[in-house]
Amino acid sequence: MPSMPPCGAEAASPDLIDPEMAIAMGKHAEMVAADGGPTTTFEGDREQQARFAPFWNEGAPEIETIVPLTIEGAQGPLNARLYKNGSNIMPVALFMHGGGFVRGSLDHCDCICRRMVADGRLAVISTDYSLAPEHPYPTAVGDIAKVLDWAFASVTDFGLDASRVSVAGGSAGATLAIASTLRRRDAGAKIPVGMALFYGVFDIMNTQRESYRLFGNGQFGMSKARMEHYLRALVPGEVSPMDPYLAPLHADLEGLPPVWMGVAELDVLRDEQLEMAGRLQAAGVSIDLQRYDGMIHGFANRVRLVSRAEAAIQSAAQFLAALPGN
Repeated sequence: MPSMPPCGAEAASPDLIDPEMAIAMGKHAEMVAADGGPTTTFEGDREQQARFAPFWNEGAPEIETIVPLTIEGAQGPLNARLYKNGSNIMPVALFMHGGGFVRGSLDHCDCICRRMVADGRLAVISTDYSLAPEHPYPTAVGDIAKVLDWAFASVTDFGLDASRVSVAGGSAGATLAIASTLRRRDAGAKIPVGMALFYGVFDIMNTQRESYRLFGNGQFGMSKARMEHYLRALVPGEVSPMDPYLAPLHADLEGLPPVWMGVAELDVLRDEQLEMAGRLQAAGVSIDLQRYDGMIHGFANRVRLVSRAEAAIQSAAQFLAALPGN
């Protein structure tokens, strides 16, 4: 495994990137160049991502049941998609895509959701949510809280176990998974049985940690500049950086369900994720922390070319499938 750069270094070497990950990054750069280069608007960014999704989803497992759904969110109807392999009653994970709170779609995470359900032990409901800057914080958190209301009330209609509803997501989706769980706990409502959090954003307004200095120059995918761009789109100026549903690192974490956490070693968000893991453990929350050396932010979406992404997705799915009901 690659060795970690020394503390205090100004920037890490791209040589730390896993060879398969480097190939995937090169392919993405090639696709961007062939598409006319990076976009300059949020809408253009979303459209470009949609054009690239078919390539990254190619080769994903065939699934017996994929059902389009419409679920009421905080601002109106949301598109969602049920993935289920097999006819048995089984647990279900609500999955939220990443995309910096400003982009992402059901197709963007199709490659992940198909792999999570392939062995027939877990179903997944992938859901959209309101995107910034059109819908700034806290709209998306409200959306997912509403989708969870629907899930607890309605998943039995699809042959799923309402006592074994979990939440999962990548990046912004991981933030929404834990934030919506915190919101339900604080309201005295039923909470999910567990969470699977891929490279989450847990302290979005603080971009001064060591991992930002090491990996934030753009050579490792997600950059400091891009995170700050997303932050400006998402957060109105009057929001506190300590808001627990925006920055869950600062929340009271007691009473949360078990957590699987996947941390990419070459991610600007790595250090806040490790801090979150420590805070969860200190709060008495059971946590399965998985660290992926040589991986960058968003690596699960590159699973077509990155075998360790496949292993991470399977690890998260197996964790959620094994959780008891509540």
